Amino acid sequence: METKPIQIRDVPVDALDVMRMRAAAEGMSLAAYLRRMVIEAAAQPTVAEVLARAAQRPAAGLTMADIVAATRAGRGE
Repeated sequence: METKPIQIRDVPVDALDVMRMRAAAEGMSLAAYLRRMVIEAAAQPTVAEVLARAAQRPAAGLTMADIVAATRAGRGE
């Protein structure tokens, strides 16, 4: 995996202190801890991204009435 350095400016001191403590608690450097956070955040799609992918899928061809009927049938109603 190719990597690139980044720099974050104007981080409040209190927030930086918390991140340092959390990194230390996990036995990690601050850089490694923040790198992991960035990678994890990038791996999780946003709601907008999920909705955009869903909009690109072909329609299921079901109506709301079909869904309600199937749900009720599944419940034995």
